[in-house]
Amino acid sequence: MSKFRYFIFFLLVLCGISLLLGGIKTSAAKFPKGIVDDFGKKVIVAKKPERIVSLSPANTEILFAIGAGDKLVGVTEYCNFPPQAKKIEKIGGYSTPNIEAIVAKKPDLIVASYGNGEENIKKLREIGLTVIALNPKSLQGVLQDIILVGKATGYEEEAERLVKNLQERINTVRNKGYKIPESKKPRILWVMWYPELWTAGNETFFDELVNIAGGKNIAHDFKGWKIISKEVVLERDPQIIFCSQHKENREQISQKILNDPQLSQIEAIKNKRVYELNPDIIERPGPRLIEGLEKINYYLQKWLEKEGRG
Repeated sequence: MSKFRYFIFFLLVLCGISLLLGGIKTSAAKFPKGIVDDFGKKVIVAKKPERIVSLSPANTEILFAIGAGDKLVGVTEYCNFPPQAKKIEKIGGYSTPNIEAIVAKKPDLIVASYGNGEENIKKLREIGLTVIALNPKSLQGVLQDIILVGKATGYEEEAERLVKNLQERINTVRNKGYKIPESKKPRILWVMWYPELWTAGNETFFDELVNIAGGKNIAHDFKGWKIISKEVVLERDPQIIFCSQHKENREQISQKILNDPQLSQIEAIKNKRVYELNPDIIERPGPRLIEGLEKINYYLQKWLEKEGRG
């Protein structure tokens, strides 16, 4: 009998461990959950969302990246990545979401963004819909929002794995940037439009990406998005120029800059170091910002190998 009792005790211990591990595994997906979003609003998500509406392209990318893309029932007209997003029913624009279309989707979670307009977000909340609003202002803010979305959707583990991978990639580029002496850091300009040279100053993602990669944004003393004059560009003489790539006119901006006689003496143009980048990986606050960081780093390292070590 003693052996039998020992056997029963052993089984009970195993069952207890199994239940404990099961509790740990499911606790991450336990609902309801209290979420504090980027507006400082405390939101209660009553149950794991099965019908999600995304009100920004970045939010859509985050949801797909953590594995919640199949829960999306509505996205904006500008949600173009990943390709599956194009097949989801549209509920209006980014700054002009269609409230009636959103309500018709019967969402149990709406992932909104600052660019939707506070009034629109307020209307959705007043209707009684569950809304979390994102407004990341830095790369780390984007990573924190990925975790927040993972928590709100029940995909916490997936979000944490994604953030860990993204952080490792950021650190890889950052370590390369640290090794570049201040005197060797290349002068860089971002041009998103022409002939008015719209550029990115401080408090933009581009400025932060350039800094991490080890470059100097010549418009760093500007705040946000501004027009930079050709005279200032000539004076600050960028060594690398990145241009926003527009699919409908793929080479328009870069070719016009390269052929602009007023800018012909700029070092970047003389050395033909004018590169096009997809603006979605530079300006869109989602996981692909790290792809943008790596692209900037790639061209910066090429410049450094040829020009920056002398």
